[in-house]
Amino acid sequence: MNLKKLPDWKETAKGVSRLTGHSLSYHLWDMARCYVRYGCDEVQYGEGGFFKLSEAERKNTYTKRRAYALSPRFNPDADRHLCLNKVAFNRFFAAYVRRPWLYCREASEADIRAFIDAQPRILVKQVEAMQGQGIRELDKTAGAASLARQLAGQNVLLERWIEQHPDLCFGGSSVNTIRVTTVRDQERTVHLLKAVLRCGVGSSIVDNFTAGGVVYPLALETGVIEGGGTRKHCLAEGQILVHPGTELSMTGRAIPFWKETLEMIREAAVKIPNLRLIGWDVAITPDGPELVEGNTRPGPALLEYVGKKKGFYPAILACL
Repeated sequence: MNLKKLPDWKETAKGVSRLTGHSLSYHLWDMARCYVRYGCDEVQYGEGGFFKLSEAERKNTYTKRRAYALSPRFNPDADRHLCLNKVAFNRFFAAYVRRPWLYCREASEADIRAFIDAQPRILVKQVEAMQGQGIRELDKTAGAASLARQLAGQNVLLERWIEQHPDLCFGGSSVNTIRVTTVRDQERTVHLLKAVLRCGVGSSIVDNFTAGGVVYPLALETGVIEGGGTRKHCLAEGQILVHPGTELSMTGRAIPFWKETLEMIREAAVKIPNLRLIGWDVAITPDGPELVEGNTRPGPALLEYVGKKKGFYPAILACL
């Protein structure tokens, strides 16, 4: 147990105790037991609803420690750069990345200026950042020439802002993306584990769960939102039925181009022989789906925190 985390454990136990009626000491004890036995941290215990699960359900739950243990067995470090590095990803999956992009470290100042002039809105991404960290919209008020001088030689990626399908515009500032987690077995068969819709809230330009976005469960067969959403620091799992700030009802909404989305993901999942457990982030444009990025260490949050379908640990183990 990490002693530095004890204040977080206590606050989590207090919140859970108010929901269950059990004592604070009981949930602190149960949290410690779950940490030792199942590798469940305090975030998954509270926000992930681990405190609600039976012992049989806990045995089947994909936890943070289990994720870290399994990740190198499915995705060797030597091959992870194809997803960790955004430039390598865009090049390798060029057939599924249709938006214009430019790598500033390899581009001339003139090329950067021309790119800025040509694109109405541009995202700046750190090449190896994760969970939406460091992403910002390029402020073009300084002028293309000045910006090109600043960006030349930097280890950043410029991408044209994705125009998302009108059915996925919910009033916020972000492009709302689909996360589909896949695992490939030894026979190279791709198994779709779970799909969720990530929605940004307010002025945030990213839709990540860790950045305050709301996540809604999707029916794999149809791409329809099949229940209420959840977000970080929310113990009332599945109770967000309307999108915060817009008051749009979410349950029952269908994702456009769903068949094409799943076909694209299945194709992409077999292109990298040595990467077998990936969380794919997909944007839906008016012309169809396109890949945003792939995550080689998909954590438990988007698999186990959201929706009624949970307990993915045995299915992942079966593919080793």
